[in-house]
Amino acid sequence: MTKEPQINCQDDAYRQVGSLALIRSTILILAIALITRLLAVWSFVENHPRNWLFSHPYEMGLLANSLLHGLGYSSPFGGTTGPTAFIAPGYPTLIAGVFFVFGTYTFASAIAIMVMQVFVNVLTIWLMMHVARQMLDSRTAIFAGAFWAVSPPLLFIPVIFWETSFSACFLLGMIALAIQCRREPTKATWILLGSCCGITALINPALLPSLLAIMGWVAFETRRVSKTAPAIGLLALLLVFAPWPIRNAYRFHAFIPLRSTVGFEMYMGNRPGATGRLDDTLSPMFNKPELGSYLAKGELAYSRDKSAQAWGYIRAQPGIFLTLSLKRAYRFWTGTGNVDGLRIYEIHALITTVLGFSALVLLYRRRKRAFAILMALPLLLFPFPYYITHAEFRYRLNIDPLLTILAAYAATQMIAAWSRQRSAGQNAAP
Repeated sequence: MTKEPQINCQDDAYRQVGSLALIRSTILILAIALITRLLAVWSFVENHPRNWLFSHPYEMGLLANSLLHGLGYSSPFGGTTGPTAFIAPGYPTLIAGVFFVFGTYTFASAIAIMVMQVFVNVLTIWLMMHVARQMLDSRTAIFAGAFWAVSPPLLFIPVIFWETSFSACFLLGMIALAIQCRREPTKATWILLGSCCGITALINPALLPSLLAIMGWVAFETRRVSKTAPAIGLLALLLVFAPWPIRNAYRFHAFIPLRSTVGFEMYMGNRPGATGRLDDTLSPMFNKPELGSYLAKGELAYSRDKSAQAWGYIRAQPGIFLTLSLKRAYRFWTGTGNVDGLRIYEIHALITTVLGFSALVLLYRRRKRAFAILMALPLLLFPFPYYITHAEFRYRLNIDPLLTILAAYAATQMIAAWSRQRSAGQNAAP
């Protein structure tokens, strides 16, 4: 009668020790991530001119400056070129807030932006560990967090003057919210899920198909206990996101639900002489004839004209289009999309791609199918636009946290299998 309580107490003690160890490991990993990224920012500042951040790309700073001067989202290529929908409003609005506090194009603003993105990166690592711990195991959480904390290609994400840091964090946050909403499918959690989906889409509209798929996954998983809540979540999404297409309809007298740049992006990747890589020399920012065409036609007509040229080329050269698309898909998953990409990009991409997709198969076979499908949806849907336009490494970073969680699971399972085989071999030895 006295042994059973003792065993339970021991089990509780073991769980407490394990929990404390995980907390310590998490704190250590987050501290390492913070320190390494701050050092990366310091190295960047030491080796670049003080205003270099704002020149890659120029558009974000120009849009933020237009907002501060009461011109709205306009003039992405300098001067006064009128309203634009080339770029989603979320990140430029955030940059405008930084400019308002620290000054327009000041060194203090550059530091504030990079430090802000450092902390977003650290939050991303915490979310990775949280999702991995909730759905897989603590060892996977530690492996995933540690890898993202120290992998060299990831240390410099905070110095990318795009929404990359926020896109990766918000997509992973949507995964975490989806898991929570599946467990507690209340109207409140659905409202939160839909609202976050809308905010994320305003930051990076390319994520919207993946976000809608995630919401669809939650609706399917909770279909027996939640009938009306998904509709409430979708309504929350529409209320948050709708002001952007409404603004576009008012400014351009046309329905532009996401961005007006789709036709131009298609043209850059599909035209005579295209290599399937990004060619900045075609941008109105750097090409005076293109800027002249943009000004003469207006943004909407300019983009439609580029779209017509791209689709005309695709219809005339379907074989070349297919070849370029296959090349872009290969470059996306192997980290070779940049003309001047480093070998370390390829190593990082190879590890996470191979192990990540191996983990999806493993999870599905082990009857963790719901989680496997949840993780697979963004991996399948998000890259598609880049297969038909251009596939730089930074686009892949949006889904890299998901791949890293999966890769860490595959790695831990491989290590566990190897340990079992080794133990069996030792036990079988005479």
